[in-house]
Amino acid sequence: MIAMHIVVIGSGFGGLNAAVELRKKFKHSQHEITVISDQEQFIFRPSLIWLPFHKHSIEKITFPLRPTFEKIGVRFIEKSVQSLMPKQNYVICHDDEMITYDYLIIASGASPDWARIKGLEGKSASIYDISSALKTRKRLEELEEGEPIVIGVAQENPNHGIAYEFLFELDAYLNEHLIKCPITFFTYEKELFDGTGKEPTEKLEELMAEKQIQYYCNVSIEQVDDGKIYLNNGERLPYSFLFVLPPYKGKKCILTSKDFEHKNGILPVHESLQSIQWENIYVVGDANNIKGIKSGRAAELQGVLAADNIVKQMHHEPLQSFQQDTIYFMELGKEGAMFIMNKPSKQGTIQCTMSGILPHIMKRAFENYYLLKFS
Repeated sequence: MIAMHIVVIGSGFGGLNAAVELRKKFKHSQHEITVISDQEQFIFRPSLIWLPFHKHSIEKITFPLRPTFEKIGVRFIEKSVQSLMPKQNYVICHDDEMITYDYLIIASGASPDWARIKGLEGKSASIYDISSALKTRKRLEELEEGEPIVIGVAQENPNHGIAYEFLFELDAYLNEHLIKCPITFFTYEKELFDGTGKEPTEKLEELMAEKQIQYYCNVSIEQVDDGKIYLNNGERLPYSFLFVLPPYKGKKCILTSKDFEHKNGILPVHESLQSIQWENIYVVGDANNIKGIKSGRAAELQGVLAADNIVKQMHHEPLQSFQQDTIYFMELGKEGAMFIMNKPSKQGTIQCTMSGILPHIMKRAFENYYLLKFS
């Protein structure tokens, strides 16, 4: 077989696992694998929730990517991607370097689209990266008694679990520091953590009542100003501290590329994760339009599947479809965490919900295992 060049854009859960899986599949072949990323470190993003509350250190949730890729024989290029030329099969980096490919996996992730909601940009705290998590920590250290707090999930945000985790971690933080502040929560979901089953929703409803947190479901944001957030149900929520998960948009390299059909930078794919336009391009994680909760686990599974399907395509075999499941750890502050599983099987969907200290321990253990496995 002619030696192929497979390029992966992005080095998060999807990109990292795609590259590792490809190298396993092509261990004794001449096929070249290249990862292009503007990040020199891998960040275990599920643990960013703990940074604002002084419950973790940056060193424990990151590792350098170059040694990991060099160890397995994957070329690593630390650059940002400017645009893609799918007709010509090449990637253009920010310094105008052109990198050709035979197959491409886009695992670039997505970006928060703060500007899509009138007035939201610059108003909300965030934990999408280390820098924003540390800024949020500083703001929490300045919280004073009685300041109204609003936490919510804006329409079209596909990873709403972060807001629930922040809500309960903040509640625990306030109790620990003997600060009393009214908290209001809202979400566009029809019910709390919609789509994951009856038990998770009931548990969250119970916690909201117990902690006297007012909440609104099935609402969207109309606009935000310096002191209030305006919901479409007529509510005007005053805030001093605001934490909102905004809509998503695709990365700049997609938005600046002329030959892709997309919705706000998010790329449509077949169930095999293959681009609907370009048969030698696969899209994984937040960058694609696959329905369901966007999470590190989903990106990891999709990265592995994309790698497997490239191998199948090269051998002219039928492609596999992505099977959506939910395995989610949600931190609940003083109550520990909640483990949620909805996994398809031949016998039907396996469902499990567990709350308490054990899921919290499981999440910590998984973090340690994951970082040890790849670093």
